[in-house]
Amino acid sequence: MAVRALLALTLLRKRTTGRTPYSFRALRELIESQPLEVYLRSELHGSRALPEMAHVLEDVLFRRNKGRIARAFAVYHPRKRRFEAQRQAARLMGLAGTLNLTDQVRQLPPEQLRMLLQASSAFLKREGMIWLEAMEAKAMGDLLQGLNLEPPAARDKRPFAKALFCIDTRSERIRRNLESVGDYQTYGIAGFFGVPVSFMELGKGSETHLCPVLLTPKNLVVEMTATGAQDEAALGALEKAMHELKESVLTPFVTVEAIGLLFGFDMVGKTLLPTAYNRWRRRLHESERSTHLVVDKLGREQADSIVRAVQRAVIVKAVEQELGLASEQITDGMVRELRECALGNRAGCPVLAAALGLDDMGDDTGVERFIDRLRDAYRINQSFAQVQLERVGRIGFSLDEQTRFVTQALQSIGLTGEFSRFILLVGHGSSSENNPYESALDCGACGGNHGLVSARVLAQMANKPEVRHRLRASGIHIPDDAWFVPALHDTTTDEIRLHDLALLPPSHLMYLDRLRNGLSAASRLCAQERLPTLEPGARGLDPAAAARRAHRNAMDWSQVRPEWGLSRNAYFVIAGRSLTRSKALDGRAFLHSYDYRVDPKRRLLENILTGPLVVGQWINMEHYFSTVDNERFGSGSKVYHNVAGRFGVMTGNLSDLRTGLPAQTVLDGGQPYHQPMRLITLIEAPLDHARQAVEEVAAVNRLVRNGWIRLLVIDPEGSALCLYDKGEWRRQTYSGGPDVPTFLELCGA
Repeated sequence: MAVRALLALTLLRKRTTGRTPYSFRALRELIESQPLEVYLRSELHGSRALPEMAHVLEDVLFRRNKGRIARAFAVYHPRKRRFEAQRQAARLMGLAGTLNLTDQVRQLPPEQLRMLLQASSAFLKREGMIWLEAMEAKAMGDLLQGLNLEPPAARDKRPFAKALFCIDTRSERIRRNLESVGDYQTYGIAGFFGVPVSFMELGKGSETHLCPVLLTPKNLVVEMTATGAQDEAALGALEKAMHELKESVLTPFVTVEAIGLLFGFDMVGKTLLPTAYNRWRRRLHESERSTHLVVDKLGREQADSIVRAVQRAVIVKAVEQELGLASEQITDGMVRELRECALGNRAGCPVLAAALGLDDMGDDTGVERFIDRLRDAYRINQSFAQVQLERVGRIGFSLDEQTRFVTQALQSIGLTGEFSRFILLVGHGSSSENNPYESALDCGACGGNHGLVSARVLAQMANKPEVRHRLRASGIHIPDDAWFVPALHDTTTDEIRLHDLALLPPSHLMYLDRLRNGLSAASRLCAQERLPTLEPGARGLDPAAAARRAHRNAMDWSQVRPEWGLSRNAYFVIAGRSLTRSKALDGRAFLHSYDYRVDPKRRLLENILTGPLVVGQWINMEHYFSTVDNERFGSGSKVYHNVAGRFGVMTGNLSDLRTGLPAQTVLDGGQPYHQPMRLITLIEAPLDHARQAVEEVAAVNRLVRNGWIRLLVIDPEGSALCLYDKGEWRRQTYSGGPDVPTFLELCGA
């Protein structure tokens, strides 16, 4: 905004004459001295001028003759008042006709007519809010009907599996279907599983923050593999080269003839046979490398070893490139003395001098220059070594940190006992082709990335015997046969894929088929439920056919809407699963598990309000504004978008950078698919417990008090329903549904 304001001021100063103001003071003086001219200019440039007089106004304002301006005003102003009066009368009579009150309105005396117009004008100012509150009242009624206030019944045995899903609205459908196909219990937690991670992917030198943007991770997790980079499939390198060429400016002009056939083959396959073609492409990558995550904090000796290893590798490459020695000529002694010389720990490199034949010539200036190159160009020096040590020191988590993160994650959702044999940690991500908005379909809690890495990190921590031993001190006893398994939920295909199965104990292998069958059945049922929202013609498809159609959408490069994402989000529920388990919320609710009984100091609830709820409100408002005015607050149709610099999109080849969500995310056939309303937040807890937590979190307190969040509290102990409305709490007895309409009327909805 500061840059825009500065540019605007600069343009005004450059283009204006002495008579045109660009400051508030000068503008005030102009209005006071020349009110007629200012009025006419406001009409003309504000696009409010009568069309038949627009050219007259333009002419007199250009000539700046006061007499002509006064005469134009004398003609224009009465016409404009008459036009406004006629339009107002037409609107009033149209309303009267709708209400069958035409004769009564025509017979109104002037004073009553004036009062009616004033009431109509006042209503117009409030009309948008009236419709919004009515829509929200309907949504609250739908949510509150049929909730279960009874505590969950005691079980004779533990569930076959427990699954922790992201609170993302798309998880609601898969959770509900998974619970319907077998003995599964599901929980909702922010998709980064409470562990802020800075992740360095295998083969990349940059870090990715896997946490909400509210947080800055301190710990670095590195992905490693035992296989070499040379084991990558040849197609992987080819795809990377093609991708880079497509994004370059000049290279397509000189290389398209060379690789045009490859582009054409890829395009034909994706267009005509996307399912079969992508299945063939995946077969080329079946030998996907197994990777490991470095989660444990490194000791000082390990960190020193890593830095030394990196320095040795750099020195070897430098000797090969700068001095032309073959790899078999480079000995450990040579590398060791070069490193010590570059770091200033010794003088002279006799081994290198001998290898280069410099001992007979008595000239070692070449060696000295090479050592200077190592220090400067290759950064083998003490200061950079210290920087590297600090970076390596960020890798991993200490045992105390791991214990704290696992404890917080489990306690925040009330999972402190009755652990199943399988505890699934299900992150989520999307898959689509040719989609600049793909990251908008991934996990918001992971900074717009998929949640698999976060799931793998927490699973690795929770499976560690040392961590479990320490958890017992917090009253969390995880049995030896309970195993945390990371998984990824593909929200475009509804498929759930298990990961790190090589680490699974042998005792669990016999149950793996049952687990996979349950996940597969839930995925197909979820696809059957979700697909008709994308394709009305898909109603009536069996689960298997719906799953195949969903896979095709993910593979089709011309698909502008592979999924609806978080469109139609409306609710944020902070409660135990038993409260909403019997309801189908149609993928409209963020579901965060919470048990106030294990949170007497309200710290867990405050954490949920501070992070997940705030992010959920951001998502809700992003969809709200992109729906009510997609051209201004959204980004228009993605059909015309071009990626600009890999950091934004433009409409066609000339536009400002577009912000917000595309029309295909929130509109269907030009009409709103997303219902623009404020986030309705429901907390299951005693009123004082919830109210104090909200008041302690300043950001959320402001959102609630200023009406950006509609807050409901269900008190299961007092069988009461409470709504914060217009600055006060309203309370009514609630048993699960029948009293809802009366309650909403009481709140003025």
